[in-house]
Amino acid sequence: MIQDSSVLSLPEGVSCQPLGEGEGAVLLVIESGQLFTCNDTTSAFLAALDGKRSFADVVQTLLETFDVSPDRLRQDLMALAEELQKEGLLQIH
Repeated sequence: MIQDSSVLSLPEGVSCQPLGEGEGAVLLVIESGQLFTCNDTTSAFLAALDGKRSFADVVQTLLETFDVSPDRLRQDLMALAEELQKEGLLQIH
């Protein structure tokens, strides 16, 4: 389970490639060649993950980008992170 103190990153073998301003990103699972398309919110979230900052710090950083309440952004990103983790596209340190 992801907590505010959890530090997240992409696992080895998963690459995130931005598609350009307002275009989202693509996640590539290198071993299988599987591709996942990402919207701008997911792209910004993944770009903010550095394997050092806590989930709470990432949420705080993204509050500067998105015009949404802190609680709403935290809830949305928590659901996103848990889904990505379930798919093997995110790891907790």
